[in-house]
Amino acid sequence: MPWLLLGVAIASGAAGGARAELPSVAWLRLSAGHHAPDDARGLVFFLGIGAEPGAAAIGTAHLFSAATLAEAERVEFLLAGSQRAVASSSRFLAPPGRPFDLPDATLRDDFMIYALERAPKGIRILEAAQPPTPSVGARVRILGPPALGGGEQDAVYGEVARVSTTRIDVDLEARQDLSGWGGAPILLAHSGRVVGVLEAHVPHGPTARVLAAPLAGVVEALEKPLAAGAGRPFAAYARDAHAMSRAAPAREDPEPASPPAGRGALLTERRDEASRVFLSIDFPADGAVVTDTICGVFVSGRAHALSGAMHRFDVVMVIDTSRSTLEPAGADINGNGTVGRSHRGRIASIFGSGGSDRGDSILAAEVAAARQVLRGLDPRSTRVALVTFAGDADGDARSSSANRAALTREPLTRKYAQIEQALDQVLRTKPDGNTHMAAGVDQATIELLGLRGASSHADARAEKIVFFFTDGQPTLPYGPEMEADNVRAVLRAADRARRGGIRIHSFAIGPEALEGPIATVEMATRTDGYFTPVRHPGDLLNLVEEVSFAKLEAVQLTSDTMSAPAQPFRISADGAWAGLVPMRPGENHIRVRARSADGAEAEKQLAVTLVPEAPAPPIPAPFIVQRNRLLEDCLRESKQQRRRAEQDHAESVRRELKIEIERERAHARARATEQRKQLELEVDDAATGAED
Repeated sequence: MPWLLLGVAIASGAAGGARAELPSVAWLRLSAGHHAPDDARGLVFFLGIGAEPGAAAIGTAHLFSAATLAEAERVEFLLAGSQRAVASSSRFLAPPGRPFDLPDATLRDDFMIYALERAPKGIRILEAAQPPTPSVGARVRILGPPALGGGEQDAVYGEVARVSTTRIDVDLEARQDLSGWGGAPILLAHSGRVVGVLEAHVPHGPTARVLAAPLAGVVEALEKPLAAGAGRPFAAYARDAHAMSRAAPAREDPEPASPPAGRGALLTERRDEASRVFLSIDFPADGAVVTDTICGVFVSGRAHALSGAMHRFDVVMVIDTSRSTLEPAGADINGNGTVGRSHRGRIASIFGSGGSDRGDSILAAEVAAARQVLRGLDPRSTRVALVTFAGDADGDARSSSANRAALTREPLTRKYAQIEQALDQVLRTKPDGNTHMAAGVDQATIELLGLRGASSHADARAEKIVFFFTDGQPTLPYGPEMEADNVRAVLRAADRARRGGIRIHSFAIGPEALEGPIATVEMATRTDGYFTPVRHPGDLLNLVEEVSFAKLEAVQLTSDTMSAPAQPFRISADGAWAGLVPMRPGENHIRVRARSADGAEAEKQLAVTLVPEAPAPPIPAPFIVQRNRLLEDCLRESKQQRRRAEQDHAESVRRELKIEIERERAHARARATEQRKQLELEVDDAATGAED
């Protein structure tokens, strides 16, 4: 009997009629303390085998490296809807495959096979097709995570467009958001048996084309299981240096394993040691039909320079809420038409009176700057947390009061509305206390690294960023009179952050912070971040947009058809970009280029058809905020252009009037001279007559 059991006998995973109702896919979650963020999870499915416990979990190799799995030691498999655990693993059943975009690797090589600790419960065990290769034109069903409120599983159908020994292409029948579908099983629609593993997708007409690894690679690996079917622990296999660098099977087709024309996107993200520029066009799809707009057609994507596999970011906003932030920022922060002013100068903060408008305080400027950063970030790639700090002057550095000096208002999340609500709460709270900078840095470090006391789950693969806002100098933990010791505490906290791979971008706001900026300068310098001096607090909103952690020098979005750049165009700190592109009726070609600070480049192209009377394609929720900001920019620019046009027109009229006035003035002067001569003659005549 073959080791891989393809028969129906043990492939149900449940008795009777419940089989068809059970889901077939699950999330892979690392053990406690090694959680991956929600959109970085990859799927697994369970394939029947001819040995205990009757099934193995199949996933992709580009999701987690063997080293990451070794560190976690154990993984759990959770239903995608209810998050209920159905199985677990601590061993590889077969040698791990190789991520498909490594040199000489193919999609066929991109798999992980997990040995299960016990038989999975509450999930359907799938069967491999025999032979495990579909034919061109075959209808297939792809199973993936559910939409919101969609139960445990969703499905999308398609047709096989191309088959080779290393790759299967499937054209989808309908639009589908495939975020998080990496590792999904591809089943023959008529039999329900597995033929492939979903790896990536590329835009294709009105829908998409998905790229899959043929299941044959998994089947061949299972013919020679590790330790006669017992498997090998993650840690043991990770120590085998040959494991992840072994030669890949020779290709029978010369095409690259990665998506063609650079337009594809991984459905899960992995660790990659090569340095390059990641660039994607996420909306609209290649070949899409778009409608006319006054400002142009909305185009959006992402770009960042990769050092390793930093496809994701974790960002903590750290806001100073000490008493001095009650003072006015010197600008109309809340946009009510008036600028808040101090009642009695800086000494007013001692009595807690602040300025005439708390909506224009330094704290309000910090909150507005945090919102500015937040509005530009992309929740698909970036989690955000909010920390505030102040401190009690009576607290001791070794006491619990030092911990209370910094608070996590909201842990790392992709739900930016929760950060907005937390910022609202900060704004409603009256500033108080002194300036415990070290506590603020340490609290951010705790959240980013998932240390004891953290409210966040750490993501070992995410790049870790801190935006640190303060209007003062450190006066704690040792008290205002111990300036040098307080600074040393900040430097030690910055060193701890640096050892955790955290980069701090610091903002010293106002004259007091800039009189003694060593703490804010050093926390940025020691962590390879940016230090930004903000002489006038009201300028913070403009200056905060200058900080980018995507490590890009430039991103350009242009219409090749119109030979014109996108206008307006925005790029956020995490590399999410969007612009409104001018187009003309018919087919239009769009190009985007990205260049990193060290000169690496990437380019993508997109073709769309503009039909002025066509219905506008629906814009996915993640892009609505981007589009609205661009439309606001366009409206603002239109108003400015109208004002400039009105001013130009008024100036033109003024010039014409001036010319007319000068002409009339010259004419009047000439007439006056004439009249003067006449009058002088008349006077002379009169005088002569009198003498006679």
